[in-house]
Amino acid sequence: MAEAVVTSVLEEALRQASERIAKKITEGKRLTSTDVIILLLDQMNRRMEAMNESLNKRIDETNTSLNKRIDDLNSSLNKRIDDLNTSLNKRIDDLSASLNKRIDETNKRIDETNKRIDDIKEDLKSLHQEVSSIKSDVIALMGEKLKTG
Repeated sequence: MAEAVVTSVLEEALRQASERIAKKITEGKRLTSTDVIILLLDQMNRRMEAMNESLNKRIDETNTSLNKRIDDLNSSLNKRIDDLNTSLNKRIDDLSASLNKRIDETNKRIDETNKRIDDIKEDLKSLHQEVSSIKSDVIALMGEKLKTG
């Protein structure tokens, strides 16, 4: 802050001194070495200000350009990420649906196999009852034959 105040005070002093020297020149008076140095300093100061303005303009243009490129790149990357996210979610959903279908088919086959096993158990139980009944009948017949025999 103090540097800016000193700079503006020096610029004002150079401007006023240059005006006095210009007045001297118009009056046809001779310039001293100090006058020439002040004019040179004023000229250098003006060139530095012009260069500073030019550099500030280039910095601002570069900043604007780079900000635009960064924003464009950010948008492009966000779009690619969103597209990839959508694509991967679709693949996951498709795979999940496929696996669920296979699980359902396997469960259906297991249920059918269990039903067949239950039917075979019923048939076996029924067959066991018939064999037991025949066995009882054979024992009874054998017992009668032994008694009569």
